[in-house]
Amino acid sequence: MGGQLDVQPRPDIPLLNPMGDFEERAADWLPFAEALTRLVEAAVPLPPEEVPLSEARGRALAEAVRSAVTLPRHPNSAMDGYAIQSDDVEGADAHRPRELKVVGRSSPGRPWNGTLETGQAVRIMTGGPIPTGADGVVRVEDTDREEVAMGRVRVLNDRDRGRHIRPLGEDIREGEVALPAGHGISSGSVALLAGVGRTRVPVHRRARVAILSTGDELVDPATFPHECGDAAIPDSNTPALVAGLDALGCRPHSLGTVPDQEAALEQAIRSGLTSDVLITVGGASMGDADLVKRVLDGLGFELDFWRIRARPGTPFGFGFLPREGDRPQPVLGLPGNPVSAFVTFQLLVRPFILRLMGHSQVSRPTVEARMGTSVTSKGGFRQFIRVTLSGSAGEGWTASPTGPQGSGLVSSIGRADGLAVIPESKETLAPDDPVQVILLGDGPGWPGEPCLAP
Repeated sequence: MGGQLDVQPRPDIPLLNPMGDFEERAADWLPFAEALTRLVEAAVPLPPEEVPLSEARGRALAEAVRSAVTLPRHPNSAMDGYAIQSDDVEGADAHRPRELKVVGRSSPGRPWNGTLETGQAVRIMTGGPIPTGADGVVRVEDTDREEVAMGRVRVLNDRDRGRHIRPLGEDIREGEVALPAGHGISSGSVALLAGVGRTRVPVHRRARVAILSTGDELVDPATFPHECGDAAIPDSNTPALVAGLDALGCRPHSLGTVPDQEAALEQAIRSGLTSDVLITVGGASMGDADLVKRVLDGLGFELDFWRIRARPGTPFGFGFLPREGDRPQPVLGLPGNPVSAFVTFQLLVRPFILRLMGHSQVSRPTVEARMGTSVTSKGGFRQFIRVTLSGSAGEGWTASPTGPQGSGLVSSIGRADGLAVIPESKETLAPDDPVQVILLGDGPGWPGEPCLAP
């Protein structure tokens, strides 16, 4: 078991400077785009499994699914009306109706099996098979509905000549790829998969994700503030991460809130070794109480990068922890400030987890907006401003900051519709300046999510 992994501290890695207050580890300072690319490329999809279609929503297909059938299986009507031969109704109008003999009825599952001849019509329902010999369907609104004489219909308009026939295989043909590998299964995907004859589908396994929040100051929100001192802070990060991971279809597991003690941290990290991913929150900076990296190093941690050129979220780190008999465990180190943890989860952890679970689409949808007020940023860093959106898709969106943007202000994320992106090359955005806004919301990010009121 991973919990019994016996590794020794690595004394060759310098952890603290001679003063014992700050860490000496050199920062990578990766540009945000490079950090995201490295994360997604490092996410090796989890093994596949086959599940009933009823359990597939939110999962990603592990292989392409081909249709076992051709749909429609026969030409059928797109209208309620009458199947006709177009030459019979040419020139028809209210003053010169064309009268046809009604010789049968065709409805879904109950076709008329004769052959339509000149001067004849077949009453047909939407989805009903098109009779042999027919080349159009006159909508019922353009007829007298056989009111003058039963068994005979008057056609009052010729606009439907050659129209309203759904051809064989218009939807999909047998052997055609219905959905590609990596496709995230939505309710619409379930409809398609059921339509092509699939009751079970191959999907990637759900990720088991362990969450470790650290810090002497953190307390359970249930006990805050009545049973805590003035220095205590409620742990909002763990509930937020559990909710975000649950929305992705993961299996999140909290390892608890651990104080800044090496022994307690090591015990918690070891207990999470059986998970597919470990997310640590806090202890990611350079102070003498930031012990997470020290403990990880003692367990043989292999760092990929640490510190990125993004705000909030600069101290983000990523690497791998070795495990006996299993592939290394990815470890994603998030900053402890609630806003920094939230933003790095949404923009870095979330794409990594989605790719790990086999999804080909890992990015959030974006909209173009205009700033409602001026905002500033530090040059050389990509800044993410928490904003609300007003307006509409037709008239255009206006992005306004949710309020003060400090990295400890949970109100700035709780009220946000999205994250306005200030590029590294910009230090100021003025009112009405165009800005890209990354939309926030739960789920794997299918088009149209989230829905914004018009």
